[in-house]
Amino acid sequence: MRLGKRQVWLQLLSLGISPVLAMTACSRQQQTGIDPQEVSAGEYAYEVHCAECHEQPHPDLLKQPPNLHGIFSRKTLPSGAPATDKQVRNTIIEGRGTMPAFDKRLSSEEVDELAQYLHTLK
Repeated sequence: MRLGKRQVWLQLLSLGISPVLAMTACSRQQQTGIDPQEVSAGEYAYEVHCAECHEQPHPDLLKQPPNLHGIFSRKTLPSGAPATDKQVRNTIIEGRGTMPAFDKRLSSEEVDELAQYLHTLK
């Protein structure tokens, strides 16, 4: 499901995301060149919410977030939990370690789309 710019803004506002966070999402779009109308909802969610931490090392963090490419080709997640859709969804929703919970930021449908997109990362 592809979202138009207006739909994304309305969705951000309905989730109670402040204009500052909304601008961060727009900034991320500008940095990556990702247009939400040209990619899947799962890829857009990944680029806006996940890629910043999971795609590049952060020198200020003691423990680096794992790279998510090929996450479902492994038997276990970096946490040691089974690499299943259910466990990945739980991690997205509840967070883990320094990763924040996305239960208030993403709808259940968006979490599903994000998990499906993670299957495509090789």
